[in-house]
Amino acid sequence: MIKVLITGGLGHIGSFLLKNLSREKYEITVVDDLSTQRYSTLFKSDSMKFWERDFDSLGPGEIEHFDVVIHLAARTDAASSVEEKEMTFSTNVTKTCRFIEKIGKKTKFIFPSSTSVYGKGQEIMYENEDNVDPQSPYAESKNIVERYLLSSKINYNILRFGTIFGTSAGMRFHTAINKFCYQSVLGRQLTVWQQNYEHHRPYLGLRDALLSIEMCMEGKLQDREIYNVLSENAKLSDIVETIQGHKDVSVNFVNTPLLNQHTYFVSDEKIKALGFISSDTLAEGISDTLSILSGIKN
Repeated sequence: MIKVLITGGLGHIGSFLLKNLSREKYEITVVDDLSTQRYSTLFKSDSMKFWERDFDSLGPGEIEHFDVVIHLAARTDAASSVEEKEMTFSTNVTKTCRFIEKIGKKTKFIFPSSTSVYGKGQEIMYENEDNVDPQSPYAESKNIVERYLLSSKINYNILRFGTIFGTSAGMRFHTAINKFCYQSVLGRQLTVWQQNYEHHRPYLGLRDALLSIEMCMEGKLQDREIYNVLSENAKLSDIVETIQGHKDVSVNFVNTPLLNQHTYFVSDEKIKALGFISSDTLAEGISDTLSILSGIKN
């Protein structure tokens, strides 16, 4: 049994991992401070332990028993990070770097970063520092931790995730797909930045996120390397039009200064060369999300 510690394990990604990671392979311990009050993601399982704690409170002696640490604990809203930069950096940088210092050399540290670190780099983004130009405090915080890991001596994998979509018990709704699905179910108009409508961005389904993490835990990815992980590159217009195929919803185009919203394709050739095959699609993810939210009444 591989002993796995998941920090921030009750969130959008973490709650999906808890339901879908093999109990025959992994013995899971979840750390979450319940600051987001996602009590609905908790469930009883003989193969899972839950610690209601801040991940920063864990000591080296508590962490050293784990084979793998998946560090999902973070403030993840890029837009709000502008006004809440100090809080974002406190969790995403200060506490996270302090936590990394407690990781022993025998433990694999998996750090889900973000393709938002690319900001407004080249048209096609590969895993190199020449492309990195973060445009929000959130993206900047991810890139700082990436650089911190590069200078460390621990065993890690950095996964630059595209924008997450898909259904889970701990879903969040400040990302484009989930937010628009939620608004459309309520019969609300979708507010879209005009400049962003035809921009390409990378998106990642939860099943594909799980696959990349499993590849890390099973040693299928090279140690101390960065990997882009996505299901597909798509335009915002593709997302809106897919939703409109299910719901009669109108769009209100507004001119708003862009924040961390620049057009680019992200290449996932590096992880695909090691056997990663994506299975999630935006069409299926949007359909599933609309379906699970269909019981909401305005």
